Amino acid sequence: RSLSLWNITMDVQHPMPESAIGIHCMARQLGMLPSLRELNLGSAHLPGNLRQILCDLQAPLESLELGYCDLLPDDLAFL
Repeated sequence: RSLSLWNITMDVQHPMPESAIGIHCMARQLGMLPSLRELNLGSAHLPGNLRQILCDLQAPLESLELGYCDLLPDDLAFL
């Protein structure tokens, strides 16, 4: 029901093709957790990718913690 992922970093200054693949893989893996209700992405540096990360979830989250996360306007609009 609950998962914490800390210190996930994506280099937005010099994005690599592997970064997009990694985000897609992470989203797919999160989507394989049907009872996930709480997600903590503390200290995540994934600006502009929140929609992609959460797109495969099977059910809405009850709690999403984004403490110390880098967010861009696209992330805020998605939320």
